[in-house]
Amino acid sequence: MSDKKTIESNLKENLSGDVLTNALDFVAHLKNMGMTADDGARFCYKGELMCILIHFKNEKNPSGALFICDCPIHAHEQFPIDESIQNYVQASVQKCKGDVCGCDHKERGATKMVFGKEFDNLCSSEIMFMNPDAEAFEKIKVLMALWKFKLDNVAGYSSQDR
Repeated sequence: MSDKKTIESNLKENLSGDVLTNALDFVAHLKNMGMTADDGARFCYKGELMCILIHFKNEKNPSGALFICDCPIHAHEQFPIDESIQNYVQASVQKCKGDVCGCDHKERGATKMVFGKEFDNLCSSEIMFMNPDAEAFEKIKVLMALWKFKLDNVAGYSSQDR
């Protein structure tokens, strides 16, 4: 019998209210898409990292906080992305703050196009969704479907290509 906790039990320890409800729905959605939680926080599909759920509770966040890192930043011609989703992703771009954000990746401070708009000095996890509400989670689900589509249909594609 394993003592390893599930992502669901970890979320229940750190979140409450609507954030917990939405996060559990999102986790179920990812699993239904064929994604797996490899260590309780990182979701993968076909061995590719899809997103990371960072969740915690502390004095500043007694009801808990949830951040979702990583998502595709380019559409695919056979999988168009609605402008409201593109705007949401662009509004969630994370600028690198050096040692403060914990960036230690080779792409620290990179310049990248995010759904057709150029951003500079980006964190290695260029997108971070902070405490998404139910509407935001629906947009994030579409992004995960885009990523799955690319992995299933674009030869040689890696999720790290974004």
